[in-house]
Amino acid sequence: MKISIIIPAFNEEKTIHATLANLLTFHKPDDVIVVDGGSTDQTISLASEWVPVIRSQKGRAHQMNAGARRAKGDILLFLHADTLLPPQGLNHIKRAILQGHQAGRFRMRFDDRRWLLRIYETYTRFQFFSYGDQGFFVHRDLFEKLKGFREDAPFEDIDFYKRLRRLTRPVIIKNPVTTSARRFCGVGCLRQKFINITLVALYYVGFNVFNLKQRLYPEVR
Repeated sequence: MKISIIIPAFNEEKTIHATLANLLTFHKPDDVIVVDGGSTDQTISLASEWVPVIRSQKGRAHQMNAGARRAKGDILLFLHADTLLPPQGLNHIKRAILQGHQAGRFRMRFDDRRWLLRIYETYTRFQFFSYGDQGFFVHRDLFEKLKGFREDAPFEDIDFYKRLRRLTRPVIIKNPVTTSARRFCGVGCLRQKFINITLVALYYVGFNVFNLKQRLYPEVR
């Protein structure tokens, strides 16, 4: 069983080195691909020291789909550039697949231990609260059956997981990935959570939230 790790990146010079150093040092992955969406900083040069970097149209859906097309593995793991796998993370995935699961994700913890963020972490044990920074993994055949990530969806991760659950029940690995709390710390924990809930709720009831998301969800680096 071979796992391909696909990392979409855009201006991630502050995080990409640590993410790749952690992967290559502690996890010994079979295949890692960084997909750059047009970075103007040192992301490409830093990542290239570790793994192959390919270029794609900007946007996580575009980038992750491009990475999947180049991946060599039977299992695809989509990992954000500011997210670290737990110890034995790849072995947890392999064990889940051998137990018959076709897809899944990890629970999540933040790299900042503020009490509000600790509360938000507890939500990730439930299927409904499933987002891309929790490390989605999926068997390639199922990914292709779903035709990958929708590149026209305002929330490609929510859309993908929603479609995924129609075909299988993803497993949630209790060992958490650790992801950056930079957005919550920069915007404010309560304010960012309110923005998240509002946008997702509007999306679920059918509103086109593309423009609203662009205004309320500025890039944080």
